[in-house]
Amino acid sequence: MQDDVREREARIPESGGQPIPPMRADVHSDVDPAVETPVEARQGFLDRPVLVVLIVGLMLAVVGWFAVGMWAY
Repeated sequence: MQDDVREREARIPESGGQPIPPMRADVHSDVDPAVETPVEARQGFLDRPVLVVLIVGLMLAVVGWFAVGMWAY
């Protein structure tokens, strides 16, 4: 078992190693990295404003809290 531990520790590099190059998601190669426009790189959709969803969710939580409070008494 000690030999396995020594072998595994011998494979661990002393320094940080080489940086990982950017890769294309469709072919997993770094020959031609993907270039995205700001619209393509956007993580969210523009169909619902986030603030409206948060406010409506908060209002529903308050209504639910009030309903449970009335039902408990």
